[in-house]
Order: sequence, then C-alpha cells, then structure tokens
Amino acid sequence: MPRVTFGQTGNSVELSSGSSLIDLEDTGKSEVPFGCRSAACGTCLIDVESGMNNLGPRTEEEQDLLHDLDMDGDKRRLACQCRIFGDVTITPLN
Repeated sequence: MPRVTFGQTGNSVELSSGSSLIDLEDTGKSEVPFGCRSAACGTCLIDVESGMNNLGPRTEEEQDLLHDLDMDGDKRRLACQCRIFGDVTITPLN
C-alpha cells in the first residue's frame, strides 16, 4: 500500500492505491487540515516534497484555485483533489 509521509514530523500513514488524500482523515493521523473538500477554500494546501509522479493529475478546479491563490508552483497541490498511487512525502502549508 502507498505510504504518505508528513515532511515536518516524519510520521506516515498507509492508504490503498487510488485513494484520495481526504481518506487521511479516516485514519485519525492526518496532519493536513481539510475544509471544504472540493477545491474551493485552499485549507488543504500542501507541498509535495517527493513522489509527485505517484499522485493523479491536477483537476481543472484544483488548477484554477491554485492559480487564484497565487500558489500554483510545481510542488503545490490541494490534498482534497489528490489520488495516491505510490509513496509520497507532503508538507501541509496551513
């Protein structure tokens, strides 16, 4: 199973391949705050430190909000929009 590692603490959580990072909430070990869950608020903004290739592509809604927030760098994603297919290391920004 793919592993999500939190860059600031080194803690990690395993999720099933194809899961949304929103599923971190169900583990009780999430270090990512989630708000609207639909690419409308930016609460779950993360930097992907490694494993960007193990996440599904950005949705149009995600790209639009990242652009509106002026946060559309190469490492930036909205966790609520990410599907995981392999190991990643992320750092929450909020």
